Amino acid sequence: MAARRRSKGTSHYPEFLLKVQHKGKTRFRFKTIDGAMKLFPVGTTEYQAIQAAMAYNTKHRSYDSVFSLESTSKYSSATQRRDRFDKPLKEWLPIVINRVKSEEDLSAGVLSKFINECAKLEEALGEVNTKTLTLAHLNQFLSDEYGDSAKRTFNGKVSNLKKVFSYLADESAVDFNFMLQKKMKKVTKEDFKKKRRDLTVSDYEQIYAAAPLFLKVAMSLSLQTTHAVREVYRIKYKISEPKEGVCGIVWYDTTKEVDGCPIYGTLYIHREKVKKSDSSFVAIPVTEAIKEIVDLSKTDRLLCPYIVHKKPPPSQRGIAKECTHPYQVHHHNISREFSKVRDKIGLFSELDKSERPTYHEIRRLSANLIEALGESATIRMAHANEKTTKIYTGKRDIVWNEATPITVKF
Repeated sequence: MAARRRSKGTSHYPEFLLKVQHKGKTRFRFKTIDGAMKLFPVGTTEYQAIQAAMAYNTKHRSYDSVFSLESTSKYSSATQRRDRFDKPLKEWLPIVINRVKSEEDLSAGVLSKFINECAKLEEALGEVNTKTLTLAHLNQFLSDEYGDSAKRTFNGKVSNLKKVFSYLADESAVDFNFMLQKKMKKVTKEDFKKKRRDLTVSDYEQIYAAAPLFLKVAMSLSLQTTHAVREVYRIKYKISEPKEGVCGIVWYDTTKEVDGCPIYGTLYIHREKVKKSDSSFVAIPVTEAIKEIVDLSKTDRLLCPYIVHKKPPPSQRGIAKECTHPYQVHHHNISREFSKVRDKIGLFSELDKSERPTYHEIRRLSANLIEALGESATIRMAHANEKTTKIYTGKRDIVWNEATPITVKF
């Protein structure tokens, strides 16, 4: 009779190793070559049991693929061949990255972070053969690179390492994914508390007054739409129709009136962070306030399809990464300019930089101002699936969640 197939939770175990319940406790049991079933001592970790079982099997059980000095086979030259999967980690990481790109529909930002973390891993352990790596190596790496990180950040790094080693195990680059044994840090309510100071209306006005034109435009768009810098920097002056992954305005031929407010078109935003969610497709009416922001952005007379733009310095050549036009301002540069202006005028100088409000706090300020008007900011922010008016574009059956026409006022 064929052996029973292992469960998903123990599929990475060496042969003859079992996880069992013994006297109300989880224990590990191993079958030796003489047929004896031995229980590991209480307190033995899964990692220790796996290592012990692998060592025993290598020493006492005959496998064609395993070379043994005690072997008398006349084909010793063949069995002595090096394990072709046991290569330096740096040779496997590009394969892992390519598989993640093709198999996991990650957003550009999440994928970029994953690739950066793989680069750090390669720098630290790239020369080490994969089958030589142990949990001790990765614990040291985590301590060196992320030891001072917040618990939630640290846990995110652990999750990505588990992903890396799951692919390595699938490629036979490691015998099993030992990162599954890595424990996450316990996260409490305190860890979810916001550390950065909120932005007040007065703070916003002071930074706006000192900001260059492109930052004024970006800040105003975030205030009126509630959307973050990753969406704002992608908003185009004009698009012919709403599309997945595109942010821009479809203008009306004639002005419409909704609840007494003139509406000039619809601003379509597909939020990148939650792009797989139905709520990530947002349609915001172009009010007088949004039209004024668009008009303000044109006062520099630069030709660019993006509302947030500026002429780059002569030293900058080509188009920035994640941009499609030389004048388009990358979202990192918008955020940096905001912090630069904030510090230049001396706002929050008494606080540590990690506690000072950043550009992202405009989103929270906008939401609070909208709630103060008695309106819900949920749909506008692409946060949830409440009962909404659906706009069907006829393309891929994308449903856009229509926000109410609101002018955010102080």
